[in-house]
Amino acid sequence: MDATKRRDFLKKSLGLGAVAGATVLLAKNTLSQAKDEKKDVLVGKSKKKETLYQTSKSWENYYDIAY
Repeated sequence: MDATKRRDFLKKSLGLGAVAGATVLLAKNTLSQAKDEKKDVLVGKSKKKETLYQTSKSWENYYDIAY
């Protein structure tokens, strides 16, 4: 009789441990996703258009040498 009580106790404690572990993993996932959303690119309020590339003689020489 004593052995069955121990087994029942172990079954219950393992079940509760699994539920607690799943809850912790779910909470961790949720927090990491919230942090990832905050890392998005910020959009500025400037009305200037950003120029990434302008053709020039220097760029033409660079591309001729590079390719």
